[in-house]
Amino acid sequence: MKTPLFAKPAGAVPARHACRFLLATLLCSGLALSGCTRFEPDAAKNSAQSTLKQPSLPGQTCSPARPQTGLVGLLDETLAKTKEAKAWPVSKSDRCKHQFPYHFTVISVSPVLVIGTPLTSPAEANCVSGNASIHCLRSERFAGRYEVADTFTHASGLVWFSPEHGPRLFDIPQHAKSMYLLINGKSLRLKRKGNQWVFAHKR
Repeated sequence: MKTPLFAKPAGAVPARHACRFLLATLLCSGLALSGCTRFEPDAAKNSAQSTLKQPSLPGQTCSPARPQTGLVGLLDETLAKTKEAKAWPVSKSDRCKHQFPYHFTVISVSPVLVIGTPLTSPAEANCVSGNASIHCLRSERFAGRYEVADTFTHASGLVWFSPEHGPRLFDIPQHAKSMYLLINGKSLRLKRKGNQWVFAHKR
């Protein structure tokens, strides 16, 4: 009786069964890996599509400016045509509007004359007149207000504009004591008394 060179251990899997087991294991692993490679691009694609379908945030799309009438519409339209207005900062509360960098005071209505005082703090943008409902006019195209008054405080960098004088901001000389303006055939005079400018008269 011949003795085998190698003894077969108890519970060992036959060779043909081991090959089948190994082949099945490789096949399952391949399917699992293939499933992963398909999932990752699909997940990224679905995430991108979900992002694109999200609603736009308020203020991202701005509607064209509507035609305006009245004094506020006239002032807004004049300022919108100036080259300076295009460089004004965008409002933080309304991304579709530019913020006034001036406190605008309407000194005269006929003819229209507006004085701009540079803002040094947000509080200076508010109207200081007693009856705000009458003397404080909210701009429709810009973030800011127009105050109707016959005086304004002297400051460095004052400007003036008039719709009847074209869409342009004019500088007021720093050391000026009075100003004579001819607008639409009418003569206007502004006089400085200490730290205050007053509307003297018109002819």
